Amino acid sequence: MAGLLCLVLLSASLAGLPLPGGSVFLPRDQAHSVLQRVRRANSFLEEMKKGNLERECLEETCSYEEAREVFEDTEKTNEFWNIYKDGDQCESRPCLNQGRCKDGLGDYTCTCLEGFEGKNCELPTRELCSLDNGGCDQFCREERSAVLCSCASGYDLGDDGKSCVSTEPFPCGKLTQGRSRRSAAHGSGEAPEAGVPEQYDGGDLGPTESSLHLLGLNGTEPSPEEDESHLVRIVGGRDCEEGECPWQALLVNEENEGFCGGTILSEFCVLTAAHCLLQAKRFTVRVGDRNTETEEGNEMAHEVEATVKHSRFVRETYDFDIAVLRLKTPIKFRRNVAPACLPEKDWAEATLLTQKTGVVSGFGRTHERGRLSSTLKMLEVPYVDRNTCKLSSSFTITSNMFCAGYDAQTEDACQGDSGGPHVTRFRGTYFITGIVSWGEGCARKGKYGVYTKVTNFLKWIDKSMKAGLWAGARAEPRPQ
Repeated sequence: MAGLLCLVLLSASLAGLPLPGGSVFLPRDQAHSVLQRVRRANSFLEEMKKGNLERECLEETCSYEEAREVFEDTEKTNEFWNIYKDGDQCESRPCLNQGRCKDGLGDYTCTCLEGFEGKNCELPTRELCSLDNGGCDQFCREERSAVLCSCASGYDLGDDGKSCVSTEPFPCGKLTQGRSRRSAAHGSGEAPEAGVPEQYDGGDLGPTESSLHLLGLNGTEPSPEEDESHLVRIVGGRDCEEGECPWQALLVNEENEGFCGGTILSEFCVLTAAHCLLQAKRFTVRVGDRNTETEEGNEMAHEVEATVKHSRFVRETYDFDIAVLRLKTPIKFRRNVAPACLPEKDWAEATLLTQKTGVVSGFGRTHERGRLSSTLKMLEVPYVDRNTCKLSSSFTITSNMFCAGYDAQTEDACQGDSGGPHVTRFRGTYFITGIVSWGEGCARKGKYGVYTKVTNFLKWIDKSMKAGLWAGARAEPRPQ
């Protein structure tokens, strides 16, 4: 029956077709009637109107394109569409700690206030090293998006994983205190006979010496009177109080005169400038001095067993101006005598060298042509921007140097302070950051003190301090 019905309908359709040879196209008016689309009520007015949210999407179900016609803005359309399609995911207020919620399709995104993180801003932000040093007392490094704290030699990491606990009675980098007994004795106390130390060139240990005649760089040979100007110096500043500069060492020649400074690194090792080794064949190292004319009971002199001058030291530029002294007898740490801490390179450059100031100390001249100071002096000096540093000098400032000091104030390191410490304080601990190296005069306007950048030589220092070096380094001929 169904087959018969289909046959009848097919016959009727074929009957309406034009005969062979007739036109296969319909007239224009008939074609329009075939292709005509069905319009909604008031369709003419709707086509003329701007999209209407209530008409397009609330009274009827709309498409994304129709919603876009209403808002004419992709971001606003997306905000509406996300809610329209599957509801408002932010309705339950999932973002904590005042985080801002943004709805999405089947999801949401929280924008957290500073100090919080996590899907719902539920977690305090992890303290990486750039934020308050990661909470670490001393060294901070990042590993797998987590903070790892560590400490200098002589400290253990505390149970909290952040604090550094001293394991020694006189730890590095800490100011020492105690009462001093002054006597009426003068001079620098009893000193051992100044011997001639073994000399090593440091091999390939890392980052130099200059005949620029430190702090009076004019390229000419100094007169006998001016030759003293190589000796230690602090212009301005103030006296070091008891225990304020315990890492200060003083190099003393055969005439019992101080000519350079140094920094105590350990019981056997002292850091100084390479150019200082050119100024005396025989010398001793004194520690504990605060006044070379008064005996306080803490002073001690040590013979030098060997020296390691950096093999790449350049006399003409003072590049690589660094040396390590090995003492024959150990330094006994006590009040006014303690080492400065050696930092970690990356941490020091990110944290210490970005501090505002460091501290220099020494027995140097109190003004450019003045006499050496009999009292140990200290001076807080600001770090100087590298570009400013380079523009201020007529001499080369290499990558192994940095500037510190004042542009106009009459305070600076001066002749005789050479080789002495530049330390930087961080959370109550002092780290060695520089060695007094050279400058153009003392406290001249527009000129700064130039220091050896210790962070460039930390590996070299470590190798130089190790006992194996002294047996394996290549010795220079000893003077007779």
